[in-house]
Amino acid sequence: MKTRLLVALLALATGVSTASAAPPILPFEDVRPGMRGTGKTVFEGTRVETFDVEIVGLLPNIGPDQNLILGRCSGGPLADTGVLAGMSGSPVFVDGKLVGAVAYSWGFAKEAIAGITPIEEMLAVASASGPPPAGPRAGAGLTPDDLGRLYRPEHLPAFLGVELPARLGAPTVAPPLQVPLTVSGLGAGGFAQLVPLLSGAGFRPVQGAGAGRAAEPSPTLEPGSAMGLKLARGDVDLTATGTVTWVDGGRVLAFGHPLFGLGRVDLPLTGARVELLLASLQQSARLATPLSEVGAVREDRRAGVLGALEVKPRMLPVRVQLADQRGQQHDYSFDIADDPLLSPLLLFASLNGILASRERSFGSATLRLREGSVIKMVGQDDVLLDNLFAGPTAFEYSTGISAYILYLLMNNAWQPPEIAGVNILVEYGDAPLTGRIQRVTLDRYRVRPGESVRASVLVSPYRGPERVLTREIAIPQDAPPGRLSIHVGGALAVSRADRAAEPLLPNDLAQFIWLINNLRRNDRIYIVAYAEDSGVLLSGARLPNLPPSVASVLTRPRTLGNLSVVSRRGILEEEIATDFAVEGLARIQLEVLEP
Repeated sequence: MKTRLLVALLALATGVSTASAAPPILPFEDVRPGMRGTGKTVFEGTRVETFDVEIVGLLPNIGPDQNLILGRCSGGPLADTGVLAGMSGSPVFVDGKLVGAVAYSWGFAKEAIAGITPIEEMLAVASASGPPPAGPRAGAGLTPDDLGRLYRPEHLPAFLGVELPARLGAPTVAPPLQVPLTVSGLGAGGFAQLVPLLSGAGFRPVQGAGAGRAAEPSPTLEPGSAMGLKLARGDVDLTATGTVTWVDGGRVLAFGHPLFGLGRVDLPLTGARVELLLASLQQSARLATPLSEVGAVREDRRAGVLGALEVKPRMLPVRVQLADQRGQQHDYSFDIADDPLLSPLLLFASLNGILASRERSFGSATLRLREGSVIKMVGQDDVLLDNLFAGPTAFEYSTGISAYILYLLMNNAWQPPEIAGVNILVEYGDAPLTGRIQRVTLDRYRVRPGESVRASVLVSPYRGPERVLTREIAIPQDAPPGRLSIHVGGALAVSRADRAAEPLLPNDLAQFIWLINNLRRNDRIYIVAYAEDSGVLLSGARLPNLPPSVASVLTRPRTLGNLSVVSRRGILEEEIATDFAVEGLARIQLEVLEP
């Protein structure tokens, strides 16, 4: 009785009634094993066909307010393919009443047994839906460890390629049908790069055709229609495909299981045309082509996704210009989902795919992100991405750092970021333009404050003669007497050696953007001098040379957060511009005499 009352209320809230276009409903409590009905889906083209369904079991209370119906499917090609990836959302009817949607299956099953999500659970998604999101979802916030990856980019491939996709795998009560992800615009090399990244998020990537700039019109969506949900559109197209369960007025329910379980989303909704059924012993799949956009998906919940027809989604524009080894220029224009978890992953996957489609994606190379490579912000300074990457890590570092900076911006804890778009201007070269620091010498090793010393840096470029680069270093007037420790090296080596540079959280978004825009560059030799210190870093501000009593109070356990002790402080930093990525680190001592 309780379930019947809930269904009645849902019907009123969603406009579902026997007089409306939506069909009547058979609640879970009225479903019985042995009932026979039909399902609707698309096996070829855009034509909705029926298949037979026998209810073989019920699994009540498998989760909070969550039940599951087991159905044996037959008819059409299902005897050869079993339940197909892409059938997620296929509605099941008994005596003309909507029971639920095909949503789950079990790999290597000998029969086409499907897990069916009860329709009242899907309708609850529609009844709880609010107004469209005014901006991107709230991010997860940042920690010092998150900022620390900027100084340790070797950790970025694992974060973006494994950890972040794993966060997008929504927990479910049974193995959900894989979601076919049609990939176009990247070619074989780009597709190979995408497979391991997006398979970890629960997709089954398949090579296909994109909708293009003049997409074929979508047919009117109805229960059983093939539909698409775009993660990227344009020259790079990534479209997840499934099946429509329920249509009422301007709203559409589909899938019967979460896509990611992200809650509020804003993604393009399209029709789809089924091109081919790919039979597999593990799980067969439909290969489909997205058609024109018809609306936007606004909810991604446990029991399915909810879309609205004839509305426009908000996406994040990305523009990529690639100058290849031969000097030819290739331009890419596409949009990606505007979401703090999805956007960085999609940018990382797309950039890797574009590079792999045009150039080799292994071995040593040089990738220069030219001036103009930015994340454009509204109301803030643009975030600068220009840098030089060379050697065996050039591919993963150049794409990884750009995507990770986007992740940090979208997950900041200070204010919602208004991102206007991402511009990437990249030059590719086969030869790794690197240079390793071999030795550093000074023209003298004892100096007074205010005087200068000449540093000579011996560098070995890749497959080139050794070079000596020099720089005059002015010792500050306030340099304390005693020994100075001088580090000479590339950006990453110097940052890692600088224990006082352990990152602390900035105080606001503007300060964070300043921090990003002032990161050391890989095509510079940095000369940094340190003096002994007894200070602290507090909320990003340095408090140097504190009296022992003050330092003791500040560093007492649990006194203040966002604080670290520093045993030395930098008193000068100089740089030498180069045309290669600098590797290595050298240390040298200099004595400052009394004035």
